[in-house]
Amino acid sequence: MLDHSQTEKIILYSREAGEIAIQAFKSRNFEIRKKSDGSKVTSADIAISKFLREKLTTEFPQIPVICEEGDLRKISAEIFFLVDPIDGTASFISGSDQFCINIALIKNRQAIFGLIYAPLFEGGKLMFCDKSVANNEARSTKHEARNNLRIITSSRSKDDDIKNCVAQLYPDFAQNFSVEKLASAIKFFRILEGKADAYLHLRKSMEWDSAAGQALVELMGGKVKNLIFNRGKFRLGEGLVYKKPDYENNSFIAYGKKIYGEL
Repeated sequence: MLDHSQTEKIILYSREAGEIAIQAFKSRNFEIRKKSDGSKVTSADIAISKFLREKLTTEFPQIPVICEEGDLRKISAEIFFLVDPIDGTASFISGSDQFCINIALIKNRQAIFGLIYAPLFEGGKLMFCDKSVANNEARSTKHEARNNLRIITSSRSKDDDIKNCVAQLYPDFAQNFSVEKLASAIKFFRILEGKADAYLHLRKSMEWDSAAGQALVELMGGKVKNLIFNRGKFRLGEGLVYKKPDYENNSFIAYGKKIYGEL
């Protein structure tokens, strides 16, 4: 869908947006307000949202841009960008480097391009992919046979919920698994780098939180599926799709290619 020069421009835009975030983060020069849903947003979120929306609209005038901090929500187009200007705003506010910029391209309800840029986390990391081209920066790490399961999840995930989910989905590892908790879409990095086997997101999220990561994971042969909890039981649903009326996801699980067999 995107040619090389267009992909390079999106990478450039993300890095420039990252500089806006870095300057605000290091100087602590930003304002904070509450949104209608009670969550917090900063002036840096707004500035990056405006910057990326303007850049993407100029480069791709026929493609709408849906941004977490934007007003555009209802669209008829089957292809559009999904942008989260600062995923992990709470981390950004608290002084943690666990925040990132997410840019995804959606076509026919599927994520076909994804970019995640964490400008400060672990020295700065950027991963991107485009399903329409073969040469991508997302790379699958070979997973060797292991006797323990490595879980990545949110800092908000409850330990009992993690334990129950592992016991039901991976019963062979119910007593032998490790957990790392991080904020924002940087959790997808752990799957892509082969440092985690499954990413459990055990609460609702928004489409701009997951789309870029899903494109990356699925390019390397992994999957991102709905994770449904009902009457004490976890079960897998279909893969995440986009352009839902409220842009809201259920809980989900992401995992790499052939991790302990197909779920």
